[in-house]
Amino acid sequence: MFLDVVSLLVGFLCLFVVLLMIFNQKPNRKTNGYLITILVVVGLQRFLYAIEALGLTNITYSPLKIKPLLAFYIVPVYYLFFRRLIDGKRDFKKEVLHFIFPSLLILFSIINTDYAINHLFYLGYSVLYFVFILVSIKKFIHRKNPSIIDKTSYQSIKSWLFIMTIMTLLLIIYSNCLAFQDLTYQMNLDDFYRYSSLVWFSLVLYMFKNPVIIFGEHALLKNIHLNAPQDFETWSRKPLKLVNDKDRKVYNTILNRVESIILEIQTLQKSPDLLSQTSLTTETLAKELKIPKRHIDFIFKYYCHYSINDFSNLVKVNYALSLIKGGYLDKFTVDSLGKKCLFNSRFTFSKNFKKFVGVSVSDFGNSHNALA
Repeated sequence: MFLDVVSLLVGFLCLFVVLLMIFNQKPNRKTNGYLITILVVVGLQRFLYAIEALGLTNITYSPLKIKPLLAFYIVPVYYLFFRRLIDGKRDFKKEVLHFIFPSLLILFSIINTDYAINHLFYLGYSVLYFVFILVSIKKFIHRKNPSIIDKTSYQSIKSWLFIMTIMTLLLIIYSNCLAFQDLTYQMNLDDFYRYSSLVWFSLVLYMFKNPVIIFGEHALLKNIHLNAPQDFETWSRKPLKLVNDKDRKVYNTILNRVESIILEIQTLQKSPDLLSQTSLTTETLAKELKIPKRHIDFIFKYYCHYSINDFSNLVKVNYALSLIKGGYLDKFTVDSLGKKCLFNSRFTFSKNFKKFVGVSVSDFGNSHNALA
């Protein structure tokens, strides 16, 4: 009885999360459609099972109970979920190919009445896809030259990959055990729904505690932005001036992504690893964010209160402020600080520092030490 109620709750929560993901008001370039599919399947399976187990209906509505062969489609859905999560790319033509083979398997299973052969097919098929998943994860963990944005989301994605890999492994193990056992399919499937609902309940709670899974990178970047102090008012939520006709095409292309791009740039503004190696120009930003340079030019032209040159110097000064507050000048000189922040000379550093902060580097350092 308790597990049946948990199954009903999990079904409701999974479908609720799907609604949150679908009707997310903030644009999210990396929404994983296969995660939505998985949650719909998990939610409906457990919801339909629960209303039957709790005596709310005498009719079986569960698709897998009616057509067990539909399980063949679940395997590529999980694999493509991992591919989307890791690569962040959509290629519908190639993805559709993954559903041709399970369709052929289902057709073969309908024609062939030797269920032992069908089960062997499913065993090899499911294990092969799980190997593909492990290979994709290995490539993700050992990827070379990741961008700063990739590094920012790396730990969140890695944790979610680990959790979902365990869930996928349990699914493959149980489904194969189910296929080779002599007990009735319906009885074993009911047990699977009961006990797996406990695991999925934990997973749903984890998703609510980590909104980046539900709302995507936008939620992650916004969280970083809100928890990092912004010392200068740099960006505008709306265009600062009327968009020219020649820029209208770019505007229409990135209209739904403007806030997301700005949040990504703000994340780069707070990255010591990047700021100590290169200046933030339109070229470096385009490379790090993996978007066209003309999109970056448009963002700065219409949404930034500063030119790209002033913005670059402002970010360097902001970086210098964080180093000073961290005690950098207790051990090193002002000249060394300027070089670390990638200013060409001490004069350029001092000029820009006073321009944005209002006092000289030395005066600010002395006043900070006095307050400390």
